[in-house]
Amino acid sequence: MEDIIIYTSERLRTTPKTASVAESISAALSKLNVEHRELSNTQNYWCRDYMPVMIFSDGTYSKFRYNPDYLVEYKTYQKTITNQDEVCKGLHLFTPTNMNIIFDGGNYVRCGNKVIMTDKIFSENPQWTALELLQHLKDSLCAEEIILLPWDMKDFCGHSDGMVAPLDDNRILLNGCWKNKAKAFHNRLLKILEAKFDVVQLDLDCKEDKDSWCYLNFLRVSNGILLPCLSENIDSESDIAALNIFEKLFPDLKIIPIYAKPLIKEGGALHCVTWEYIAKKKEI
Repeated sequence: MEDIIIYTSERLRTTPKTASVAESISAALSKLNVEHRELSNTQNYWCRDYMPVMIFSDGTYSKFRYNPDYLVEYKTYQKTITNQDEVCKGLHLFTPTNMNIIFDGGNYVRCGNKVIMTDKIFSENPQWTALELLQHLKDSLCAEEIILLPWDMKDFCGHSDGMVAPLDDNRILLNGCWKNKAKAFHNRLLKILEAKFDVVQLDLDCKEDKDSWCYLNFLRVSNGILLPCLSENIDSESDIAALNIFEKLFPDLKIIPIYAKPLIKEGGALHCVTWEYIAKKKEI
């Protein structure tokens, strides 16, 4: 297996409002000695959404049709839809499967042989019956099980990578942002996940900022965590609480805080604008 390379879209660096985030990500990855590069031929900087999803850690990916309703339905956003084939040119991707359905990389969280996504996948592919679509997803993603979470309708994207993140040893990290604001929804998520995983809840135990959901959208590499933060000096109560939690969750990794407010204001964070790449010798 080759080393992982972290990619971001060149647009993250060339867009004035996010250039500082791109610089901070680059500096943090350099500090961790993690190779990082930029993707060309992209139409927006949310590269997690339109890049193929990794189905095995040896660099096996699955492609899909990136044509999300939250961009298609608005004429001003249609031009921001990235062509997956164009952006993948030059990358020696091993993609033995192509789902050939409307899919979104932000709605894909893999924990071992299980895949977690929200039920928004059904509304994006209405021509499929629910059972047929689930079986197709299992086959294409080489998954033992597809675990469906209810779509938080306040998130127009319907992504699961802002809801949960995989930990080691069949553990899953659940965002605690609904615990006080939408307790019934939080309990529903907890009930679904506890049937499959050991659930660790991300509770800040402080007065939470309205954007405290962002901490779960972190980037993990082999020797560190890039943690999105809300204050420029990383000195807000919630930033400090999140740092303490992540240091306990990942005692063997270096936690690097990244001021990510320019992304967070748009509804995403560090996981959304990064993508892991592994090249295999064999190419299809």
